[in-house]
Amino acid sequence: MKIAALICAYNEEKHIRKVVNQCLKQIKDVIVVNDGSKDNTLKELKKTKATIITYKKNQGKGAALRKGFAYATKKKFDYLILLDADGQHDPKEIPKFIKTIEKSQPDLIIGCRKKRHSNMPYIRRATNFLTSLIISVKGGTYVKDSQSGYRAIKLSFLKKLTLKRKRYDLESEMLLKMMKKQAKIKCISIRTIYKDETSTIHPIKDTARFIRALKIK
Repeated sequence: MKIAALICAYNEEKHIRKVVNQCLKQIKDVIVVNDGSKDNTLKELKKTKATIITYKKNQGKGAALRKGFAYATKKKFDYLILLDADGQHDPKEIPKFIKTIEKSQPDLIIGCRKKRHSNMPYIRRATNFLTSLIISVKGGTYVKDSQSGYRAIKLSFLKKLTLKRKRYDLESEMLLKMMKKQAKIKCISIRTIYKDETSTIHPIKDTARFIRALKIK
């Protein structure tokens, strides 16, 4: 089983090297798509042993993910574990994903964030609840945490999908299309670290994009 971690990074000079190095302690192959960062993200990445793919201009997380998917498929990886570049997703959770892959080989594993005792900002809790409810109804399957970006995906199943979105809403588009194709989906409990820093995620704007993503067939 050939598995890699995939990270999309935009202006993450403060965190990216640490995140990559922590990932490399858990998994051999780490692929990073530098999505047109204007800071020293690329410079920091070059200090690591990650495979680096670079866009000169920012394309959006969805476009960066699709670039990573294409590269991993070309290199014949079986699974990708997706996590964020800002340190919110703990690389120490990677073995949980690998263990689940080896045990049951699902099409998608979602790292479901613990709500009880969570330090998740209230606005995110509210939008996550709303979007998870909508996508569960739309897809016909209950998904506890549809907006978690910490996931593992089977690339052979991904080939069945035509993905169009270029920003954060690609993750919702991907999930919904997998649900409609009867994908085998597993949820594992993960810990998430929220820091007092400005996020590139905009809950209201991204929820609007999410709703538009539901209209894609």
